[in-house]
Amino acid sequence: MLKICEEELDDLEGRYPGFREAILRFEEATLPHCPSCGADHTADVQCGITGRTINIAAATTKFKLVANGLRPGRYFCNGCDTFFDVGSNPDTVHIDDEAIPDQPTD
Repeated sequence: MLKICEEELDDLEGRYPGFREAILRFEEATLPHCPSCGADHTADVQCGITGRTINIAAATTKFKLVANGLRPGRYFCNGCDTFFDVGSNPDTVHIDDEAIPDQPTD
């Protein structure tokens, strides 16, 4: 869900060209339901703290920002504040999969 108004979105587009397109990709993404509580209000987890990513996280609930390092999960549930992963589901979309390497497995 978009958390900012059109004026703020225009301002951020001026500072970060392509910002609006990035927000729309997240807003239109089909993300999995939470396996813990069943909520469909989930987010894609991304690593890296920059001005652009901080503003994306502030603009949409479908983007969860964590500091650099291992992701605690591929997705985040905004309902029960839980990180989670899902199996290979062809109906699931992960944004910028190339930008974030998979977590090492034991």
